[in-house]
Amino acid sequence: MIQKISAFLMPGIPCSAVVTAAIFTAAVLIACDRVEAQSPTRTVTAADMPRIPPTEPADALKTFRTARGFQLELVAAEPLVSDPVDACFDEFGRMYVAEMHGYPFSFEPTKLNPDGGGMKDAGIIRLLEDRDQDGVVETSTVFADGISWPTSVCCYNGGVFVLAPQYLYYFKDTDGDGRADVQETVLSGFGRDNVQSVTNGLRWDLENRISFAAGRNPKSLKHRNQDLFAVGQSDLRFNPKTEDFEVITGGVQFGHSMDNWGVRFVCSNSNHIQQVIYPQRYLARNPGLAVGGLVRDIAADGASGPVFRISPPEPWRIVRQKWRAADKGYNLVVKE
Repeated sequence: MIQKISAFLMPGIPCSAVVTAAIFTAAVLIACDRVEAQSPTRTVTAADMPRIPPTEPADALKTFRTARGFQLELVAAEPLVSDPVDACFDEFGRMYVAEMHGYPFSFEPTKLNPDGGGMKDAGIIRLLEDRDQDGVVETSTVFADGISWPTSVCCYNGGVFVLAPQYLYYFKDTDGDGRADVQETVLSGFGRDNVQSVTNGLRWDLENRISFAAGRNPKSLKHRNQDLFAVGQSDLRFNPKTEDFEVITGGVQFGHSMDNWGVRFVCSNSNHIQQVIYPQRYLARNPGLAVGGLVRDIAADGASGPVFRISPPEPWRIVRQKWRAADKGYNLVVKE
C-alpha cells in the first residue's frame, strides 16, 4: 500500500529542510541583517551569508527522497501558502493551514528575549480549496489573521480550533465568505517564555476527544475566564462539544500524534520519538501509587539518533558553528 504525504513547498527555502528549520533559517537571516555584531568574532559579511536560490515548485519534488511505499505530492506552494506548520481537512475536503509568521521572536519581552522585537500577531489561518475538483488547490483565502504563533489547527463543527499560545481559539465562518466571523477564546494562560516549548499538536483521538501537547512552559489556565485546574507537566484533552477538559499523560517539549489504536507518541529536541505508556486516567484511580517511566524513548537508534543530511549545510549554520567555536564559554569540542 502506498502512503501519500501532502507537502507545502516554498520557493526560496531549501526543499530538504523541515518547516521548523526553514522558519529558524529565516529568523537567523533576519537577525543577521538587523543586528550589529557585538564583537569581531561575530562579524557577518555578505560573503558569509549568500542567498540560496529558490527551487520552483515543479522541480521541488525531485529534490526529495521518499521511503519505499510512500508517495509525495504537491498540495500548494507560494503564493497560495507560506510558512505552514500544521494543517487539517474538513468534511468537504477543504484544507485549513496554520501559518506561523514571525516565529521565533516574541513581540513582548520575555526572559530569553528581553527586548522583544518580533512581529506582532503575524500568524494566519489560511483556507485552501479545490473548487473545480481537478485535484489541485487553486483558491486561497485568509480565514483568520492577527494571531501570534499559531502552532496547530483542528476542524470541528464547521470551524476550527487553533492553538496559539497563550490561547486556544475557536474560529468559524457563518456567512460563507471564507473568513471567520466568529472568534472565541476557549482557553488562555499558556506560557510562551521558551519558544521551543509552546503548546501544540491538536489531534482527534478514538473517543471523539481532542488531545494536545500542553508544552513545558509555566501555565495558569482559564477556561472562558474561569480558573481551570492545575496542569503541571502533563498534556490535555477535551470534549469539543461540552468543553470539558482533563489532564492526560505527557508533558514533553513538542510533537504529538497517535496511531490507529490510540497509542500516543511525542518528542522533544533531544528525543525524536517517545511513546506514552500509561494513560493518566488509569493512574488517577490510586493517588498513592508512585509510577515512573510514563513516557519512554522508543527509537531504535537512541534518543538523539544520528542525522545524515542529503543537502549541503545552509550558510547560517556555518556562521553559527564558527561563533560557537570562537566562544570559550560554549566548550565546543571540534573533531577533525
